[in-house]
Amino acid sequence: MHPQVSKKPPAIQTSSRPLRRGKACVNCRFLKIKCDGVKPICGPCERNPKEDECDYTDVQGRSRTRALEDTIARLETRIKELERPQDFTPSVSLHDPYNNQIQLQPSPASPYTSLSPFSPVSSTSSHSFDQGGRGSSSTSASDSSLSFLGTDEPPMVVITTLLDNFLPHASQFGFFLHPTRFRLNALSQFPFGHVSRPSPALLSTVYLWGVHLSPASPYYAHLPVFLSRALQYAGTDLANTTTHPHRVLHLMQAEVLLANYFFRNGRFLEAKCHTSIAVSLALGCNFHRIRSNFGLSPPTIGVLLNLPVLPHPPQDEVDEGERINGFWAVFTLHKTLAVALDPPTRLCGALEASGVLIDTPWPLEMDTYREGYLPPQDAQSSFTVRDFLSEVPRIAPGEFTATAMHVKSAVLFHRAAYLAGQWRPHMYPHEATAFSNAFYSLDRLIQRFREDLPPTPDTGDSLPSSEVQTHIITRALGEAAAIKLHSNFSYSDTSSKHKCLSAARAIVSLGKASLTQLTYMNPIMGTLWSIACHVFIDEISRLRTGEGSLTPTATISGEDALLTNLRDGMTTLSIFANDSALIINESARVLQLDLSNPPITSCASRMAKNTPDFSFRYPSIPTFFFTPIIACL
Repeated sequence: MHPQVSKKPPAIQTSSRPLRRGKACVNCRFLKIKCDGVKPICGPCERNPKEDECDYTDVQGRSRTRALEDTIARLETRIKELERPQDFTPSVSLHDPYNNQIQLQPSPASPYTSLSPFSPVSSTSSHSFDQGGRGSSSTSASDSSLSFLGTDEPPMVVITTLLDNFLPHASQFGFFLHPTRFRLNALSQFPFGHVSRPSPALLSTVYLWGVHLSPASPYYAHLPVFLSRALQYAGTDLANTTTHPHRVLHLMQAEVLLANYFFRNGRFLEAKCHTSIAVSLALGCNFHRIRSNFGLSPPTIGVLLNLPVLPHPPQDEVDEGERINGFWAVFTLHKTLAVALDPPTRLCGALEASGVLIDTPWPLEMDTYREGYLPPQDAQSSFTVRDFLSEVPRIAPGEFTATAMHVKSAVLFHRAAYLAGQWRPHMYPHEATAFSNAFYSLDRLIQRFREDLPPTPDTGDSLPSSEVQTHIITRALGEAAAIKLHSNFSYSDTSSKHKCLSAARAIVSLGKASLTQLTYMNPIMGTLWSIACHVFIDEISRLRTGEGSLTPTATISGEDALLTNLRDGMTTLSIFANDSALIINESARVLQLDLSNPPITSCASRMAKNTPDFSFRYPSIPTFFFTPIIACL
């Protein structure tokens, strides 16, 4: 006879050894019968099936059913907490590395272990901080309008408000995408991160700007939360394995907006860092060679990760226009920030490196792309910037659009500052000849550019405020280019002095009737107004020390006229002083110059060196601080 074979596997045979206390199944413990401990079903439960399944408790004494019930209860509690955060008082505080004065307090029951910038905050705490020279503010999370501070993204009504705050002024801060198309995609019903919506980095950065431009809103007290989220997604979007069709372009837009945000708030190192990232993205994706006559080299971004950077050609004219305007927005940001923050001897960056040729055609207005005015795909371009600086005549679309003229003014501003940095008192003859040729050529180009600019419109004209602002910044950059070019010689040459004073007066008089009606201005305007004020201070100092004898008869101006010009410049700065830490910083640098006791070296000499002085940074100076000083001028 064959030996009887047990139906149970040998590994789970019933053991004759008694079980330790607490190891029996739930049913056997309830019925108080001997359990053999076999899993998944013990012997008594297998021989006598019961209504309840054979189940064992975990290390915490809970059965599997009980553990599932606890998980459900915890998730239900979390849902209630997100719906009504004012009813909960969390006890755990997390540190926000970007602002030491605010504490984020997520719920201890939260299933997420990472820091969420929209974690619910304590209903008993208030947060105060200073951003961009504004006064401190505080608010409570008990406000029903802040109930979204526990979700991945604000609700649609808040998103709409933030977009309405930002988009009317977006062009002043480097926004180059089609605003109508961006708004429609941002307000679509797809979830956050979906390929049909803007990328998470771009959306988070736009939300940051929307909050930053609305200091009276209840969201402003939580500005560091929005900043933390924007930086988080800006640092992870490129490495994300999701194939968003506009991932790189949207990240480049986010970096431009972040650079302008930090520059506007006087955080210059971070502004330069994000500008460098935007430049790297533009060059790595060959945006500087769109429609180039010389073909394209393989993009360098994504090679190590084997990820497609531009998975498809432009879908339509607007898509290609966004790439063209995106490159020029990065280009303009790089040029203007370099002059504002770096000494002239170190103005050569990635876009000036040997072998980097810019062939992308000049930018058009976004509506122009939509109307189909972009040349056919077979229309090629080459040496765009080089031909402009060399005065090579070109007949191409976009040569004289407002956007293209803005870019050209940035080119001249940067080129003039760079050339001024190459001048030295004692040059070799061949160096002096080369400098002289470059100087007169650039001077002629700047003069013709200033003459070609249309008159600055007023806000009373039937033009959007963004177009008025673009005209003001374009002309101001052109005038500042003349000042930079002649600053080395204004103390010894009457013609250079006259050109500097004329350009400075033009800057401070730009749109006098318009400025009070313009809510926000491009951050670089603070630097340009400061340059103009330094010209007046320099001339006043020379007059008071007897160095102004070069001015013939009743000529360029007397001290009273110069003081009036200086007062106009300081008044203009004061209009936007409470709105931007950068403008407050520039105002403080002007105010620290003592006209009654001028320094040994003239202001023009200091401007020629153009070394940023970060020791005079007063981000909390209110507008009333400037009033008595302006009145004394």
